[in-house]
Amino acid sequence: MTAEVVILNRGAVAIAADSAATVGAPGRKIYNTANKLFPLSTVEPVAVMVYGGGSFASIPWETVIKEHRRDLASTSYGSVEEYAEALVAYLPSLVRHVSRQEQRERVVMTAWWELDMVRTSVESTALAAASAGTPLTNAQIRSEILSRVNARISHLQQIGFIDGISTAIVGREISAAIKDWPAFVDEYLNGLPTNSVIKRRARVMARASLRAAQQSPWGSGVVVTGFGTDQLFPAMSQYFVDGIVAGRVRAWRVGGVCIGKDQSAGIYPFAQEDMVATFMEGIHPDYRLALSELVDQTIGLLIDHFSGRVKGALSPAAHSQLLNEMAAAKAVIADRFQDHFRELLKANNSAPIMSIVELLPKEEIAEMAEALVNLTSFKRRVTPEAETVGGPVDVAVISKGDGLVWIRRKHYFAPELNPRYFGRDQGLRNAGIMGVRP
Repeated sequence: MTAEVVILNRGAVAIAADSAATVGAPGRKIYNTANKLFPLSTVEPVAVMVYGGGSFASIPWETVIKEHRRDLASTSYGSVEEYAEALVAYLPSLVRHVSRQEQRERVVMTAWWELDMVRTSVESTALAAASAGTPLTNAQIRSEILSRVNARISHLQQIGFIDGISTAIVGREISAAIKDWPAFVDEYLNGLPTNSVIKRRARVMARASLRAAQQSPWGSGVVVTGFGTDQLFPAMSQYFVDGIVAGRVRAWRVGGVCIGKDQSAGIYPFAQEDMVATFMEGIHPDYRLALSELVDQTIGLLIDHFSGRVKGALSPAAHSQLLNEMAAAKAVIADRFQDHFRELLKANNSAPIMSIVELLPKEEIAEMAEALVNLTSFKRRVTPEAETVGGPVDVAVISKGDGLVWIRRKHYFAPELNPRYFGRDQGLRNAGIMGVRP
């Protein structure tokens, strides 16, 4: 896991990333030496940072980015979006370094992940029913499984599918990776009762999951930011890269922003975003969600109480009409609460902050980006959860005139013992081949 922040205004963009990396299963081992922030171009003010998975398939992102940077050489693009597109377009050239076996292992992991989410949900429902003294029958459990599988398929279809990855392609990959699909389903549903319909629909779910533009636990976020040659103000583009299936890269654009006349500044957290959201809005996202649910439940209790009191005085038709009207009123009230609460948070927290951020000089936005990452790191350190954010914080500032300037940067070696490294780097810079312009 990680915490990363991008802050943009019309003068510059500041980027900060922690150094924590979880190795193996979640929580197994955490190292605080990972590099997540890199210059993307050797001649233009553009950088890239990654979060989530530390590699593209089995290739470390550091290797991918530096090889792409060498491949770019002195090539320039007019916009940050074009730099991001070029990076994603470079990835298929690396597929030959990833074995078919590894690609098929990813198919197995995806199918397991989907089935495990279904199993966990159904087991929770069955446990609640048993605790209430009404245990589910096998037929009811099968119905619960099928309902969740169908709901998941509908959700994946609504997300949309990645171009170039068809149903036929992923179907062949599933057949090659999982020889006995019915047994696989039985194994990973952990003894829950199934039937042939469930197993067929589970296969449809696995196919849809491999095709959908959805983030899995093994994917990586890629954020490109800086200035294109045609851009006077900074921009940012975000993609998600989620492995390789049948020799095809699973990658899609998530979003982006261009600072200019319509937007003067922006603060964008990535990966673990909760503490930045708390700082910006004045309330933790979980508490905000809990408050919304509490309001909804409170209105529901009031409706139940009132409708129960007047039920005897109304005809069944009139009572039914009243319930419908009150349900509609409940939705309106809940929406109004959300709108007013959102405006309150904006007026008292995020808007005043953004009014200052748009005016901050380069030094100050760098300090702010670092502070926001450190805030998340500090929270993880003083709470019982794993310290999945930590270590040195790398900080860089990119401006149109100065290019990429490191504010803080860790090295895996002692700089005083490696003057040749810095001499070589400086020579390339002076020649206009690497880094910022001389």
